[in-house]
Amino acid sequence: MHRLLYICQTVLHSLILIVTGVSLVVSPVSATVQSDPPDLSVYESWLREAFAAAQRGDRIGLEEVAGRLTAVTAVRFPDGTVVTVDNTWLREALASPTSDLALIRARLGALIDALAQPPSSAPADALERLERPLESPSFDPPTFEPPQWLIDVLDWLVRVLETIIPPVGAVTPQATNVVAWIVMLVGVVLLLVVVIYLAINVRRGIVRDARIEAQNDDEALTATGALDQASSLARDGDYRSAVRCLCLSALLWLDEQDLLRYDRALTNREHLERAQRNPDLLLRLKPVIETFDQVWYGHAPVDAALFAAYRQQIETLRREMGAKRI
Repeated sequence: MHRLLYICQTVLHSLILIVTGVSLVVSPVSATVQSDPPDLSVYESWLREAFAAAQRGDRIGLEEVAGRLTAVTAVRFPDGTVVTVDNTWLREALASPTSDLALIRARLGALIDALAQPPSSAPADALERLERPLESPSFDPPTFEPPQWLIDVLDWLVRVLETIIPPVGAVTPQATNVVAWIVMLVGVVLLLVVVIYLAINVRRGIVRDARIEAQNDDEALTATGALDQASSLARDGDYRSAVRCLCLSALLWLDEQDLLRYDRALTNREHLERAQRNPDLLLRLKPVIETFDQVWYGHAPVDAALFAAYRQQIETLRREMGAKRI
């Protein structure tokens, strides 16, 4: 009887060891499969699929793709780099029966736009481009060079003084005082001449700079005027300047709607910092500003298709933010 119990205990212990060993073998394999991140192209296709479902209001299709997106914690780029991602916001947004599909669509569109942008907006020769204009003569420190006639007058005065002033030992104290007064008077006159000459040149420089600034100053535009100007530039083929006018029209429209105070002295990034007080506005304005920076400062290529897509992005911003105000 005891021998039978011993055999049963041995068999049971062996079964436990076998099951434990199998689980140890299987678990790492499963973890490896789960931790293997998808490629960037696969991840982007899922984002586009979710974006399309949100656009057509297909909640069932959106929830199906959302399951895949929220399960992804990292994405592998073509160069082998693995970048962590977090799409838990999508699961939280779909948890409510009345989910804001417009907001989900906007966030998905922003993610797609971010993936479409190049790794760096600055070209490889950015420093060289900056140093080139700084080396031009217009950036040299101003130097005062007296005119030749002034140099000639000073030389003549020196020669005259050398002629009329005798050696020190032969001059009486009274004559010395007279000569000192003459020298001082001449010095005062020369000082006044130099001061007047400098004042005239400074005034001319201020007037010239003011004229240049007035010529380069943009006319006071409205959002509608900037939009019309963008259309005119696009018809002429100047898509880069047209994109600038589109971005300006968006900022002017936000200012006219009292959604964001537009200040020409601020940069685009500073306007985005002001928009942080309105999360919905920040979410919709950020891709607009980033696309403009890529085109205007990053010299990204722009054609009719990109201009049309950017214009649609501006119109979506105005439509959705206008609906929020209502």
